[in-house]
Amino acid sequence: MFLPAMSDILGDYLRSISRYPLLTQEEELHLGRLVRLWQEEDQPCPAVKRRGERALRRMVVANLRLVVSVVTKYRRGARTFSVEPVDLIQAGNLGLIRAVEKFDPSRGYRFSTYAYWWIRQAVTRYLHDQASSVRLPASLTALVASIETAIGRHGGGLSVQQLSVLLEESPARIEKALHAQTLRLPISLDQEISTSDSSDCSLLNTVTDDRGPVIEDDYQWFRPHLEKLSGHELEFLRLRFVSEDRFSMAQMAEHLGKSRCQVQTIERRLLSKLRQSLAPVMNP
Repeated sequence: MFLPAMSDILGDYLRSISRYPLLTQEEELHLGRLVRLWQEEDQPCPAVKRRGERALRRMVVANLRLVVSVVTKYRRGARTFSVEPVDLIQAGNLGLIRAVEKFDPSRGYRFSTYAYWWIRQAVTRYLHDQASSVRLPASLTALVASIETAIGRHGGGLSVQQLSVLLEESPARIEKALHAQTLRLPISLDQEISTSDSSDCSLLNTVTDDRGPVIEDDYQWFRPHLEKLSGHELEFLRLRFVSEDRFSMAQMAEHLGKSRCQVQTIERRLLSKLRQSLAPVMNP
């Protein structure tokens, strides 16, 4: 199915879903009607909602192996974009849930036939999202694919107006899709470019910025709390922690004419006062 050396997570998952029994056609129809009844009512009663949720859950778990079988067809795409099989299966499971919600038993077809398309759509959309460093909306990705198909059929050379007529889209949206198409293929800054003097040059060498690094003050919020301190307290903090030639405890004692024990007491009370003021900000 997948690579022989499957991860423990994937192996455990496959073993766990194999325990869920498959549904007969009669069970699918019955459960589908319960889900449909729940989905169609604007304000379902608790009993209808409970039965609908239980039926949806049972239909989903009984068809998890269907998701795995669909995902198996996209092994090459998963390897190309370095997508883990478990992630692809989870994307398919989302499509399966959507299929259960939209399934109409009155149409007469098997649920697996209907769910296959929803699962495949979810898987392919997930792969498309992983295919580019720049993620585009699904509708825009589909338009880009239509443009590429139209250009291929007509041998290229189509203008925006011609594409607009062919695809029945506005010229502005066509231009947006064409611009998005260029974003899907990021260019490395290490890519070499030709120069007049035949010297080695990369795109990175052409990126210039006249602005120099600027130190930004991120402590504006701290200033109002410092303003609550007296001039003597601010001077103590400046000498002890801020100035380039910061005072040691002995130097502060000599500067203030106090003992080291008294300076330690002053410092402890001052820092405690600051902590109490900052507590609401640091721990909102």
